[in-house]
Amino acid sequence: MVTQVLAALKRDQVSEAEAIAALHDFNTLWAQLFPLEQARIIQLLVRRVTVTAAGLEVDIRREGVAGVIREMIAPRNMEATE
Repeated sequence: MVTQVLAALKRDQVSEAEAIAALHDFNTLWAQLFPLEQARIIQLLVRRVTVTAAGLEVDIRREGVAGVIREMIAPRNMEATE
């Protein structure tokens, strides 16, 4: 999954270092979001949640991870060009 996400980011010209930095800031960003924004991110990231007797199974959208990282990096890139 990691290789597929990195490949998707590479196509969009996002470096691995930028992706890692964005993910390190995720908790800070999450705390600042409105519930509707949080729900949108969850919809981008999660394909399906299955509840079983053994616990939860969460299927992640690989392309969604790349999309969220791109959106997190976009404001930084815009600030850098100003």
